[in-house]
Amino acid sequence: MKKTGRIISILLAAIMLAGMMGGSVLADENGSITVCLRIEGLIENIYDNTAINIAAGATVEDLIKQINNAGGAPKILINNSAYGAYISEVDGLSEFEYGEMSGWSYRVNDTDPMVGISQYRLKDRDSVVLFYGDPYGVGMQYPKVSLSRLLSDGLIGFSSVDSVYDEDWVLTLVENPVVGAKVVFRWGTYFTDEKGEITITDKTGLSGYRTLQIERYDEQTGVPTVLRFGPGFEIYVPFADTPHDAPLAWYEDAVRFCVREELFFGTNPTANLFEPNRKMTMTQLVSVLARIGGVDADLTLGEWWYKVPLEWAIGNGVLSIDVKIIEGGIGDVYELTSGMNVTREEFIYMFYLTAGLTGCCDMSARADISEAADYNDITAEYLEAVSWAVESGIIKGTNPDLLEIDPGQEINRATVCQMLHNYYSVGRGLLSRG
Repeated sequence: MKKTGRIISILLAAIMLAGMMGGSVLADENGSITVCLRIEGLIENIYDNTAINIAAGATVEDLIKQINNAGGAPKILINNSAYGAYISEVDGLSEFEYGEMSGWSYRVNDTDPMVGISQYRLKDRDSVVLFYGDPYGVGMQYPKVSLSRLLSDGLIGFSSVDSVYDEDWVLTLVENPVVGAKVVFRWGTYFTDEKGEITITDKTGLSGYRTLQIERYDEQTGVPTVLRFGPGFEIYVPFADTPHDAPLAWYEDAVRFCVREELFFGTNPTANLFEPNRKMTMTQLVSVLARIGGVDADLTLGEWWYKVPLEWAIGNGVLSIDVKIIEGGIGDVYELTSGMNVTREEFIYMFYLTAGLTGCCDMSARADISEAADYNDITAEYLEAVSWAVESGIIKGTNPDLLEIDPGQEINRATVCQMLHNYYSVGRGLLSRG
């Protein structure tokens, strides 16, 4: 039995009392923290800032006041009652405009704090959402996405952990489907069924990062009944041949990174394959390095997809193996005559040259690799690049007990992803891609 009238009174009293007791005085801590703030209005997102610097120890109320003082954002009104501070209006949209229980609420990191805005102290990387709704009247759901059956059956599921009170006011959290919600995904618009699911009929090229939106409104009042996802909300659809659940393979984070940055794409869109263990060919590697160097990652020319990357690599001295010119339907194209599969030392050397071309990275790092078990197997031309790669953390050797470069080993797609991730995951950003 749902007793919304009394529930709202009990919860508001508890929240406001906590706000009155807490105050908004900053903690005596040095430095600052970074948080993000999103505001979801009645029918659309009205504010989204993913990097706001604020003093350590600040409360949600302090964050709102800082936004107000900075200007250029929706004006947020804070009222003070006998129980403490609360949000009464944002950008002209006031409490009670869409029902006696409608108004502004807030969430932090996808949870509902049981304290007021002057009581909740923010931590570094906290994500704050202000939203308008009628959670204790018509209700509000907070969707989460399930992709476990997407590639197999084309299904995306949406559920919400909802609060339910029994006759004795005992709270139980129940996971319910999000029914009747409008979902925009890829090129289609769908509505969730009684199981909270939508069905995607065309699964071609699904894998990778995809944007998704969800919304639903009360038929009588028009007030939102689900919390929309943030602008540009993304889901990651794993490839059919990479892990979907824990335990993840050693390369999964690296694959996700390279796919997000559009350095790598799948090898078979129809089957949504990535082929992590497939040997890296020279044309594939040149295409990846060209994307790092600023070549349009989406440029395709049919069977001559590698023409532009090869021209970039040859023109910039990144490609050092022999090529020949043949005639194609689009003019001169290049065909490799050797080195179809890439070795570890070839990748290191070519990535070293690419990094140097951009002019934005420290190329002076050098490690002493003279004690490497296979030092004498490294091609002399590649020694400097290998030394740089070891010091930069790109490679750590193939033997955990000693430095072993294994320079002549043919490298696969997963290993290239991992090496790139090793380099960029320590805050270097992407070379020419920002």
